Amino acid sequence: LLLLPTLPQPVLPHTTNMGIFFNADNLVLASPLIAICTTYAFFKFVPLQYGLPFIGAVALLIQARNKIIASRSTDEHIDKTIVKDLVSDEDAIAAKENAKKEKKQRKANQKLKERLKAERKNVANKKREIADDDEDELIDSFAKGSRGKNKTK
Repeated sequence: LLLLPTLPQPVLPHTTNMGIFFNADNLVLASPLIAICTTYAFFKFVPLQYGLPFIGAVALLIQARNKIIASRSTDEHIDKTIVKDLVSDEDAIAAKENAKKEKKQRKANQKLKERLKAERKNVANKKREIADDDEDELIDSFAKGSRGKNKTK
């Protein structure tokens, strides 16, 4: 093998400046003319019996590719929405159960408060009744005096 020295490759500047005559603005303005010339050349040099099926096949491939891309994006979207729905359903069920538990706890606390309140009232009423009974006995004994004891004997 014979080793030949390689020539240095020219370094192309990496700038956005494409030149004086060939730049992005001119390309945008010339694109309709380029499309018309390409279409004319295609139909002029390629026979219709080969050109039309080729164009149809390219159109079908483009349409199939777009449908595949759309179905993939909707599948991901559907998967995300299904997951959100399932999670939100579970969260809603858990929230309802917690609300029921809290409601039962509030009812139990309310019943307990009412029962304690009623017991306090009953104790206070019993004390009043006992005090009233003692006073009635004292008043009865004072009102009778010693006269009632002598007559009964």
